[in-house]
Amino acid sequence: MVVDDTLLHNLEPQKCDRFLGYHHEEHPVVCQLGGSDASKLAQAAQVVERYGYDEVNLNVGCPSCRVAQKGEFGCSLMLRKEVVRDIIHAMSRVVQIPVTVKCRLGVDDQDSPEFTRQFVETVAQGGCRHFIIHARKAWLSGLSPAQNRTIPPLHYPRVLELCRTFPYLSFTLNGGVTDIGHARALLGFPNKELCGETQELVESAWGWHEAGAEGGSFLALPSNLQGIMIGRGAMTNPVMLWDVDHAIYGDAKPSKPLTRRRLLESYSSYLEEVHPEGDSERSVGSVHLATKPTLGLFSGLRGNKAFRVAMDNLMRVKANRELGPAHILAEAMKVVEEANPGLLDDPLPATQAYRPTTGRETSGAAFAGVSSGPPRNAPPSAPRGRKRKNESADAASVEATTARVEVQDHSTDTLTAAGCCK
Repeated sequence: MVVDDTLLHNLEPQKCDRFLGYHHEEHPVVCQLGGSDASKLAQAAQVVERYGYDEVNLNVGCPSCRVAQKGEFGCSLMLRKEVVRDIIHAMSRVVQIPVTVKCRLGVDDQDSPEFTRQFVETVAQGGCRHFIIHARKAWLSGLSPAQNRTIPPLHYPRVLELCRTFPYLSFTLNGGVTDIGHARALLGFPNKELCGETQELVESAWGWHEAGAEGGSFLALPSNLQGIMIGRGAMTNPVMLWDVDHAIYGDAKPSKPLTRRRLLESYSSYLEEVHPEGDSERSVGSVHLATKPTLGLFSGLRGNKAFRVAMDNLMRVKANRELGPAHILAEAMKVVEEANPGLLDDPLPATQAYRPTTGRETSGAAFAGVSSGPPRNAPPSAPRGRKRKNESADAASVEATTARVEVQDHSTDTLTAAGCCK
C-alpha cells in the first residue's frame, strides 16, 4: 500500500520509483492506495496509471487504529460509505484502469449483513465493479492488526450472499486461505479434479455445514465470484505457487517439477538485472526488501533457520552488499546445502487436495451474530509507543504482498517481490 500524500510529495521520477517501480515480469500488478481525500487520491491514481499498473485499489481494509485515527483511511472508511463512493467516483473519472476496493465485512459493532450490503451498494454507485472482501470484521480498538487477522471469525458464506445480491458486480474472497488446495476447494475445483476432491469438500471449505438451516442449500458457486486471494500463506510459503497455473488455470502440467535451486537461480538472475553489483551505498534495508520473497522457501524444513540467519548476517557486511543481493543469495544457498544436503534439488510438492483440519479457522455462519465489543479475552490496546511503531508498515505489507488466484487470468510464474496478482 502507498499513501496518497507519499506519492504526491515525491513526484520526481527517482523518488517516485522507490514507491511505484516494479519489474515487467510482475504483470499483472495492482497498486493499492491509502487515503480519504478524493482529490488527492484521484491525482495519485493518475500517477499509478502512468506507471503502467493494471489496476488501482483503495484500501478500506487496514484494521490499524493508528491508521484510522491519523490518516482516516483503512477500515474506518467503511463507516463513511458515501465518502468511499465519492473517492471511487473521483478516481474512476481520471483513469482508464479498473478502480477496485478491498474491505472487510464490517467494523466494530457495524458488521451486520445489511451493513455490508449497504456499503457495497453505495460504493458501487461511484463506479467500483470489483470488491475484494476480507471475510471478517475488524475491531479498531482492543485488537492489534495481527490479532485482527485471526481473532474475528471468518464468514465465507456472506461473500456468496453478496455475489448473489449483486450479480452485476464481481467479488474476490480473502481471509484465512492457506494454500492452493484450499483455494481450489473454494473455487469449486476448477478444471480437472485432483485425487480426493469431492463436492462435500467444497461445502466444507465454505463453512456451509456450520451455517445451519438458515444457510439454506449450498447451490452452485456464483459466476461473479472472480477469485480467491491468498495473503500471508503465500508470504510464508511461496513454494505453493509453483504449479498454480496447472492447479487453477488448467495449463499443461510442467514437464518436470521445479526445485528450489532452479527457483533461486532464476531469481538470482532477476536480482543481477535490477540490483547489479558495484553500489557502495546499498543499504541493509534495500537488500532485505530484494531478498524477502525468498525467506519462506524452506519453511518448516531443516535448513530454514540456517538460511535466514545466513541471509541476515551476510547483508550486514558492506562488502557483500556492494556485490549485490544475488551474491548474498548464492552464499546463503551454500549454507542450506551444508545444513540439509540435497534439499535444494528436491522436487517441489505438487498441489494436494484440500483437507479440513480442526485447527483451521471457522468460516461458517454460526458466528454471524453482531457482537457489541471485542472478544472477551482480547488483550487491551497497546500503550502509546509500545508495539505501535510498525503497525502501519505491517498492515501495508500484508495488503501489498498478496497472491490473488483468479479464475479468468493467468498468474505470473516468476518469484517476485509483488507476488502473484491480477
